[in-house]
Amino acid sequence: MPTTSSQKDNIYNHPIEVRKFLAHNEELVSEEKIDLQNTEKALLNILDDYSEEKIHSEDSQRALLNILDDYSEEKINLENTQRAVLNILEDYSEAKEKAEESTKLKEAFLANMSHEIRTPMNAIIGFSDILSKGKLEEKEKEYIRIIKSAGENLLTIINDILDISKIEAGMMTFEEHTFSVKDIFKSLNVMLMGKAKEKTLELLFICDEDVPDSLLGDPTRLTQIIINLAGNAIKFTQKGEIIVRAKVIKKENEETLLEFSVKDTGIGIPADKIQHIFERFRQAESHTTRKYGGTGLGLSIAKQLVELQGGKLSVTSEFKSGSMFVFNIPYKKSVEVLHETEDTGEKFNMDQLRKLNILLVEDNQLNVKLILSLFSEYGLVLQVAENGSIGIEKLRENKFDIVLMDMEMPVMNGYEAATIIRNEMKNAIPIIAMTAHAMSGEKERCLSLGMNDYISKPINANLLFEKIYDLTLNT
Repeated sequence: MPTTSSQKDNIYNHPIEVRKFLAHNEELVSEEKIDLQNTEKALLNILDDYSEEKIHSEDSQRALLNILDDYSEEKINLENTQRAVLNILEDYSEAKEKAEESTKLKEAFLANMSHEIRTPMNAIIGFSDILSKGKLEEKEKEYIRIIKSAGENLLTIINDILDISKIEAGMMTFEEHTFSVKDIFKSLNVMLMGKAKEKTLELLFICDEDVPDSLLGDPTRLTQIIINLAGNAIKFTQKGEIIVRAKVIKKENEETLLEFSVKDTGIGIPADKIQHIFERFRQAESHTTRKYGGTGLGLSIAKQLVELQGGKLSVTSEFKSGSMFVFNIPYKKSVEVLHETEDTGEKFNMDQLRKLNILLVEDNQLNVKLILSLFSEYGLVLQVAENGSIGIEKLRENKFDIVLMDMEMPVMNGYEAATIIRNEMKNAIPIIAMTAHAMSGEKERCLSLGMNDYISKPINANLLFEKIYDLTLNT
């Protein structure tokens, strides 16, 4: 402790040693005091530093906690987003599965509908053909023509519905074959001339000279489009002419752009209706269907067939004066040269066909009676098996030259029978698939199982005879 004034006075009353000791002690005390003060200051500084560090630490902790909170929120948001995406993917997957299942069911329904309708249509049209060749009075012939015409119209409607369904499902396929526009025009002229003559209309097919003799594309779809447009032209024209023309628009490298036009002098299309003419189930006037018939699908199908091949279809029309439909399609140049052959009528020798032993595998009694009637008319030899299993037994027991195989049969269908004939029996006998199915891929399926050819019902007798001749006698 520091020395007081009274104590200082007392120092001088003591001996010298005592005073020295006391002075030294006072110095020590002063130093201790200074050291203590310094220590206190140091401690205060440490406390200040600690407080600042603590404050900084708390700020850092708070900042870190905020970051963690933000991270947690982001993580939660991300997890929610991931869950939402997964839910969407699950919903999409379920929807895709349902859509695929629906498409398969729709395709199966259409295939069955095609089979069930085409089978009796085969009998109606086929027996009408047979009856029309008999000795009939004019009134009876007219009845037969009406029956056949009604059957063909119904078949056209069925085909239109199937085509629309195939286009919607993305199952419409296009083949690439070498073909000649001139040959197609010749065939179409023969096919449509009868209807034109009934109405005393002039039907002209014009193919410009610079149109290549051979092109690569789908001649069946081209024929379908022109039949649709030219058929409409004949239907809606009461007097005058229909002109179908093909010309070259552009030639570039290996591709040729062709333009086809179908011009008529018919009833025309009102200006306010023309923009809807290619819509499904739409016709120029509400009474058109009642007066002229049709489903209103033909033009829509033609437009989509053109567009699916990379082309365009358009129309110009003047009401009560006529219409002109124009479409273009690009075709590749074909390296194969088509040789023009003279049309000799029938492409088979009936005398030679009579020498063949033919097996018909068919369960439908209407179709059996039709084929038997048709073949007996020409003196052809035919045996019948009611299903694929019986057909195989007959093949094991007898020698046949060709098999006409229906596809849908009880016990064993045509697909199974063909597989056994080719894979188990190792029999290379020609097989022609006869089916009422008209869905995409049916022909390819039949050929992949080893069948040699394919014909769709209703059966065209001449085409069937040609196929039989080609597979047995013309090889």
